Amino acid sequence: MELIIIFALNILLYAKTLRYKYVSDDLSTFHNPPKWKNKFHKWFLWVLAQYKWTEKWDHLMTTLVHSAVAMMIYLAFGANQVSFWAALLFSANPANNQASIWISGRGYALATLLLLISLYSPFLAPFSLFGCAYFNIGYLAPLALVGSNNWHVLIWMPFIWWFWWKRFRKDVVFKAKNEEVVEDSKFHLRKLVLAIKTVGFYLSLCLIPFRITFYHSFLQSCAGNDIMKRRAYTMKDKFFWIGLFSIIGWLSYIYFRGWDLFSYGMFWFYVTIAPFSNLRRVQQECAERYMYMANVGVMIGLVSLIINYPVLLVVFLTMYISRLYTTMRMYSDDFWLIEEAVLEDPGAWYAWHVRGFKRWNNESWREALTMWVMANMISPREFKVLFNIACVLKLLGKKDEAEQFIKKAEANIIPGQEVAAQEAIKEFHNNRLPLLI
Repeated sequence: MELIIIFALNILLYAKTLRYKYVSDDLSTFHNPPKWKNKFHKWFLWVLAQYKWTEKWDHLMTTLVHSAVAMMIYLAFGANQVSFWAALLFSANPANNQASIWISGRGYALATLLLLISLYSPFLAPFSLFGCAYFNIGYLAPLALVGSNNWHVLIWMPFIWWFWWKRFRKDVVFKAKNEEVVEDSKFHLRKLVLAIKTVGFYLSLCLIPFRITFYHSFLQSCAGNDIMKRRAYTMKDKFFWIGLFSIIGWLSYIYFRGWDLFSYGMFWFYVTIAPFSNLRRVQQECAERYMYMANVGVMIGLVSLIINYPVLLVVFLTMYISRLYTTMRMYSDDFWLIEEAVLEDPGAWYAWHVRGFKRWNNESWREALTMWVMANMISPREFKVLFNIACVLKLLGKKDEAEQFIKKAEANIIPGQEVAAQEAIKEFHNNRLPLLI
């Protein structure tokens, strides 16, 4: 009966997404589908969301996978009242949106589903762990099973890690090459501040979805320019203290109360969020899809604390459902994805930056300029923004202003990206307009 309730809730919550369009990366993979070897391979790519079929069927598959994750939470954590309510809260939690709604984020849900199957069934664990590690997010995630009763299934992991190592390393190196800058590859003690702050932010967002958006201002450009770097490394930030006290509180709880469902839930969270804590960044500084798997542990931990307070359970569920319905509309199409991002977090310069691209693609040059100027006001040392402003000014015939901005852009090239930046500047001087995203 509980499984039926969980499944029904998910269908009711996400039924409207069947009318939604493709957004962001969905569009590029739809228009440029990968090559498949046979029908089986084509179906496999579709399940992974690497191949797009139709908007309706793709959204349906995403909803079914998210529903399966919620049902496995119930089964894997004991099929009891705690795991039942945790499954309900996880189902509705809007912080999960980049895997529960966004088609291209389905891989994060699939990896989570396979990890939960490993926790639930030792007999299926060798196969589900193998599948989990196929995904980059799932490569190290099985370490979350260390604190479970089925920790012994990790005996398979050395072989599984060895098997997927080349693929994992190739993907990480590719991400590092395209997104990592010099500061990201350095380790110093201040990086611990960054990591603790990131943990505090994700934990807060899992519990209370105060800001749901595709582009967050939190830690933006933390390695890209000095202004944002100073802001990122300061301890005068509530999320640093939330992260620090949550870790201290968790360790204290274990010491005084022992190892129980709350202890394990938070252990799951810390282990699965650790690769995205910015201690060594090879990806976007902050994205909600990174905490989908970690949110399983948070919901288990939360419910284990408030299970004897039915009013609180209803309050959290109501809050999540209400917030989900006010934010899921951003996935209705690609236009609203960006518009809602700016409305939700107007301090995110990259949201304004992408908004400028939308205007540029519609040949609204002056509107594009306005958007990039807004991004520049938020973060005045962004090479991409300065360069794009120079390009649009040149297009509008304002050559003197364009030269001023290209000089500013050249003065703010991010260390480690000199070659690509100089190539773009060379193109600019050759009367081409190679806009930078």
